[in-house]
Amino acid sequence: MMTDHVDDGLRTTTEVMTELVAKAHESVRAGESRRNFFTRTAQIAGATALGAAGVGLLQPIAARAAAKPPTGNSDTTQEVIDIAATAEALASTFYYHALAAGDKLPNVNSTANMNYFQAAVTQEYDHLLYLQKLGATPVTTQFYFPDGMFTDETVFFPTALLLEEYFIAAYLAAALDFSGAVSSGITTANPYALGFAVQVLGVECEHRALLGVANNVTPPNDRIIEAALLKSVADAVVPLKPFLSGGSGYKGPLELPARHKIDKISWPYDFSFFPHYKIV
Repeated sequence: MMTDHVDDGLRTTTEVMTELVAKAHESVRAGESRRNFFTRTAQIAGATALGAAGVGLLQPIAARAAAKPPTGNSDTTQEVIDIAATAEALASTFYYHALAAGDKLPNVNSTANMNYFQAAVTQEYDHLLYLQKLGATPVTTQFYFPDGMFTDETVFFPTALLLEEYFIAAYLAAALDFSGAVSSGITTANPYALGFAVQVLGVECEHRALLGVANNVTPPNDRIIEAALLKSVADAVVPLKPFLSGGSGYKGPLELPARHKIDKISWPYDFSFFPHYKIV
């Protein structure tokens, strides 16, 4: 059961983020004032293991998620793949710079965990390449990140986990669009695109769980089903906006690395490591 007040001491990053996202959506449904939402978010986040930096980061991002009321789904195929390509470019950039940070992010670059991130950056970049083959164009290839993103793990892990939450939700929304089971700008079911969205969604779920492993979340595989946080793929732009355009507390831009840089930093879990499965 979710509560508005926290009195049970320190809580895990995953628990807090799950509650913050849920509260954001509850606020939208209830028409709650922004003032009350900020107050409740601070109460939830304040007694966590995230520290002041993590609290300061999660509160405005959760608020942005609550700021846009539900609207009709007008997703089109081009919009879906363009937003997906943007998300994959963002993911590739932040995983690359996490690896480049070295001992500034010790749990990322430890002997036990580095291979997760080397694989992840390759997978995200390959997703981008595949989407581009389908005709996608990222909205941008330059991204902004919160202060301390690549020097402070109390900022990095909450940010990375929250991003993966929305990547998963976006691919779930895309799968529903392509299924023809929801009303959207995509009027004809596309089983091939549906299959692709589900296949990529599965890999994003692996990333979220392995981030939990690296951040010592117990258990890291803490879901029975993934959260459907977005009504449409286009709604992902709201929580991702600060990463695309910057703002107070964000630094950048950082450019999407070239493929050869991705390949170098991810060795031996680079492009040559992964067999290229035929996507249904």
